Amino acid sequence: MTGRTSRFAPFILVILAITLASAAHGQGQPTVAWVPNPTSGVQLFTLTFRPTNPQPGVRYPAIVYVPGGTGTNAAFSDANMQAQANLGFVTVKFDPDGRGQSTNGGAYTVEDFGGFIQQDGLHQILKYVAGRSDVDSQNIHVQSRSFGITMSAGALARYPHTPQVKSLVEWEGPADRSDTAGFTGHDIADNLWWFEHEPTNFVNQFGGDFIAVQSTADHVQPDHLHTIKLNNRAVNAASGGAGRTRFARVNGATGAGSNAANQVFQGTMLVSTIAETTALEPFLRPIMQEMAARPPRPRVGDLTGNGTVDAADLALILAAWDTDVADADLSDDGVVLGQDMAILLAGWGGGGGGGGGSQGPVTHDLRSASSADGLIWVKDNLDEPIIEAASVPCLISRVENGNDVLRSYFVDACDTPEHISTIVSTDGGATWSAREPIVVTGATTLKEVDPCAIVMGDGSIRLYYYATAENPGGPGSHPIDLAVGLDGVNFARVGTAFAMEGLVDPDVFAVADGWIMHVMALESGTVVAHSTDGLSFTQVGMLSPANYGVTAPVRLSGGGFRMYGFGQGVGGQDTFYSMTSPTGLAWTLEPGVRLDAPSDREITDPFVVGLPGGGWKMIYKTSPVGGQGTPGQCP
Repeated sequence: MTGRTSRFAPFILVILAITLASAAHGQGQPTVAWVPNPTSGVQLFTLTFRPTNPQPGVRYPAIVYVPGGTGTNAAFSDANMQAQANLGFVTVKFDPDGRGQSTNGGAYTVEDFGGFIQQDGLHQILKYVAGRSDVDSQNIHVQSRSFGITMSAGALARYPHTPQVKSLVEWEGPADRSDTAGFTGHDIADNLWWFEHEPTNFVNQFGGDFIAVQSTADHVQPDHLHTIKLNNRAVNAASGGAGRTRFARVNGATGAGSNAANQVFQGTMLVSTIAETTALEPFLRPIMQEMAARPPRPRVGDLTGNGTVDAADLALILAAWDTDVADADLSDDGVVLGQDMAILLAGWGGGGGGGGGSQGPVTHDLRSASSADGLIWVKDNLDEPIIEAASVPCLISRVENGNDVLRSYFVDACDTPEHISTIVSTDGGATWSAREPIVVTGATTLKEVDPCAIVMGDGSIRLYYYATAENPGGPGSHPIDLAVGLDGVNFARVGTAFAMEGLVDPDVFAVADGWIMHVMALESGTVVAHSTDGLSFTQVGMLSPANYGVTAPVRLSGGGFRMYGFGQGVGGQDTFYSMTSPTGLAWTLEPGVRLDAPSDREITDPFVVGLPGGGWKMIYKTSPVGGQGTPGQCP
């Protein structure tokens, strides 16, 4: 397809603050999140509403609202957003690039009129929503107002899989330049510019459900031709239209103004429309409930739509290899290559739905906790996962684009083979972005897993990881490699930092005379290695006491280090614990640390980082006791 772009307070105060925040959250207060758009470099302001009494562990359908004109999130009142959420949805509104609060403090005020920049921004919002632990990633919807259809249709056509949006519901949106040339003030003869600004170029490529809402007298246009054009472009070819939607309709399913599904219209006026009303939101709510209840779309990878991912889909991937064919570009990165093949293989053989991605036999998830003193920990987010199908996390705190952010790297089990992905929080860990695979240029092995990231004084990131062509425990030397990056996602391999038989899970930290690496040797315990420059390590001993599951220590303000772990050998049972050391070499068990595991899960791999404003943040893995549990959700 052409045009593709791609925060010490006394502990009681901490508890009080968390309690009040939780209470407010339960009362339906929106959550603020800042979602980066790499295309513009802008942090996009979003507000997320949940049901007033959200059920723990429940994943809700989600709606992303796109404003009309050159409007902001204010186009959608908080009251209406919450009313829709209380019907069992997560609802999200945002300021597009260059508008409202999405201007990087006023440094970016470019109006893109719904073109590729703002389409890319909407795509990032959708990825953020799909990555939320309270959202059903197979049941995400876009609702746009008026000119918002330009941004919405373009984003859903250009990024059809990440996530796979279930429905597009639009209100009186313009169809092409004949409707919007006066509004945008752009030369009607500039075909290149208009390509990305005409919804009719994109709405026919959307494969979900499409609803157009039209009242008797349009709010801008003199007739209904714009709605007829959009509908006829969206209706699937088998029903006489020019599109591929499985279900298209103008207005509601029943009552005044309803029309038959998958109907092509003639002329410039619709016979059946809704009456003029100021109660648009109440009219739309049952439509959104209907859309959420409809069957899921075919799973990502089922290119033929036959209900399973099989050899026929593989043939289509191979036929589109090294091209930009959007249907086969499952990763939505602009080219069909190995990542798309991995996504297809991860869903191989599955039937039924899976619109947001595949579910695999993965039971690990990542959760977070906060502490004022590093000993007593309070779980974040009502002890809900921040991301599923993930393990072996690490966590860093650094400045990105002028903002203090938390960035976690982890083993992503959603692809085959596993790899390292990253998520980012710009609000101190309250919300997290969708997962994003890292890229290691110059990697010489099949996969990179078990990450440990270090922020250097110049802002760059050193990433140590287990690089292997075999499964852990397999024969051969298991190297711990080092890569360096700047933006948090793209890295260049420097070389092998340490290698011996059976190594996994490195953790690296700075000491007075250089660097220490703790790395698990599968048959002998935790190896201690030393380096003067952090580039090449030499074994200097074994960790004592010899417990497993330790992670990189944190430096204490009064001197010395604290290291957290979870494993057998401490009190004779699986226990969450901490150890202290004045130098980082000899360690002493420390009493008093506490983080309670969920009743049906156990905690492993705790990784702690200090926050710029004081206090501590932990990210950790939980797994079902005995290895049983429900599958992890993959986007």
